[in-house]
Amino acid sequence: MPVETWLYFIIGFMILGSIAALELTDLLSAVVAMGMVGLGLAIAFLLLQAPDLALVQFVIEILSVIILIVMLRSTNQRWEEEKEPPAMSILKMAFVAVAMIASLPLFLGLPQFGQPLLEVSSHYLAEGLRETGSPNLLTAIILDYRVYDTLGEAIVIFVSVIGVMTIFRNKRKGGTGNGS
Repeated sequence: MPVETWLYFIIGFMILGSIAALELTDLLSAVVAMGMVGLGLAIAFLLLQAPDLALVQFVIEILSVIILIVMLRSTNQRWEEEKEPPAMSILKMAFVAVAMIASLPLFLGLPQFGQPLLEVSSHYLAEGLRETGSPNLLTAIILDYRVYDTLGEAIVIFVSVIGVMTIFRNKRKGGTGNGS
């Protein structure tokens, strides 16, 4: 079976996980459903022969789900909403179906699998070694052509870790403060 068929299946899996995460009234179940989306993305990276991205996605997704589950468990908070009328659920599903059907021409307009989507990739392939001096084209792209993007991603991860540490520190201080 071609890679595109598997990717369509995985995209459908991710869409279902996203819809489930939005519609579930239990926060723990919603976190698990969002974990499905991250798992699908990691599998898509594997199919697209990007094991480095797949590995990072697996690690980040697992850590994110564990952190969210620990935080939910420590707060003992449940999120239950009132049931909405069935007509509203049908309307939402109809909207999703129309959006998916409307996006089909966009997918059909994409180039064949393996063909460059942008002209800049052709420049990277043709001139990467000469302009950067790096025999590893991936390294040349990440550390020469897209260095600011890579720096931005590292900053986002750093700020996220600091935020989680702050939340856990405040939680610990709140639980031991004033002795009451």
